[in-house]
Amino acid sequence: MNINKAIIEKLAEGDHNAFHQVFKAFYGKVYYFALGFIKNQTDADDITQMVFTKLWMKRSMLAEVENIDTYLYTITKNTVLNFISSNKSHILDIETIKNLREPSPSQQEQVEAQDLQILIDMIVSNMPPQRQAVYRMSREEGLTNEEISQKMGIQKKTVENHLNLALGDIRKMLKILILLLCNWV
Repeated sequence: MNINKAIIEKLAEGDHNAFHQVFKAFYGKVYYFALGFIKNQTDADDITQMVFTKLWMKRSMLAEVENIDTYLYTITKNTVLNFISSNKSHILDIETIKNLREPSPSQQEQVEAQDLQILIDMIVSNMPPQRQAVYRMSREEGLTNEEISQKMGIQKKTVENHLNLALGDIRKMLKILILLLCNWV
C-alpha cells in the first residue's frame, strides 16, 4: 500500500481511516524490525503496539515529517532501546545491533551505526584478554563454543561463561549509554 503525503496530512489532522492505512502498511515492517532485536513474539507485538500508539499521540507533528518510513523506523528503534533499558528484555542480539541498517540508511544513521560499532569495539578491547579472545572468536570469526574450547584448550562451559560475561558487559554499557542519552535529551 502506498502511503502518500495526503494520507500523512489526514493522519496529522486525526483521521482514523488514514491511521488505519498507515497501520496496515507498516505493521509488519515495524513488528519484524522489533522481533529482530527482542527475539520474543509477544514482546515484539507489544513494542509494535507502543510504536503505533506513539504515532497516534504525536500525529500533529507529522505535518513536518518528510519520510514516514524513516520516522517510524526511528520511533521503533527508540522504543526497542527503551524496552531493553527497562530490563523487560533478557535477550539482546549484539550482532543485530552491529548490523543495524534500514533499506537505504541516511548518512546520520550510518554515522550512528559506526558509532555503535566503535562503542562495542571499545567495550570489547577493555575486557580481560581471555574473555576478549573468546568474544572475538565467537562473534568475529564465527566459531562455535566447542571450536573455541578446543582452540583455547579450555572447557566448553568456560567458553560459555566468558561469552555470557562479555555480552553482559556490552549490555550494561549500552544500557548506561541509553540512560545517559535519555537524561541528556
